[in-house]
Amino acid sequence: MKPVFAFDVCHEIYLAAREALEGDLHATNLGEREKYLWRPDLRPRLAEYVADFALAGQKALDAPALASRLALFRVFYLGRAELHAARGHLGISELTWEQWSDDVRARVGREILRRKLFPPRNYFRDEAFAPMGERPERNAKPAAKRGPSAAGKNGPPRAG
Repeated sequence: MKPVFAFDVCHEIYLAAREALEGDLHATNLGEREKYLWRPDLRPRLAEYVADFALAGQKALDAPALASRLALFRVFYLGRAELHAARGHLGISELTWEQWSDDVRARVGREILRRKLFPPRNYFRDEAFAPMGERPERNAKPAAKRGPSAAGKNGPPRAG
């Protein structure tokens, strides 16, 4: 998996999660529903994802030589500043912006893959709500072989 692709996907989810967390989410009018289906509240998990994404960027860019790229990550990717405003704030040219943003996406993407934020479906999967057939058994023993083994009861055959 390419780190830049992982970063792009996770950044989109980060933006959607921030919007959901900061937005005014109203309760559903249950009187209009024919059947109520309970679903667990994802907001706590979204908040964790937002924090994990920010921490992945902090860790990936936490070297003194990368301080300017960390500033770009915070202003543009986390702070959601407009491109030209962010570039003006950092005082860099278009070419420098392109090089730095590519570097940020690659470095943070590698950290995202290391932290297993990607693929998102695995991050948001909750084992408590997984169907019984998909949930791994914690105390399951490996299946024993039945019948005689290829080596026989007394071990491998001896050369005679």
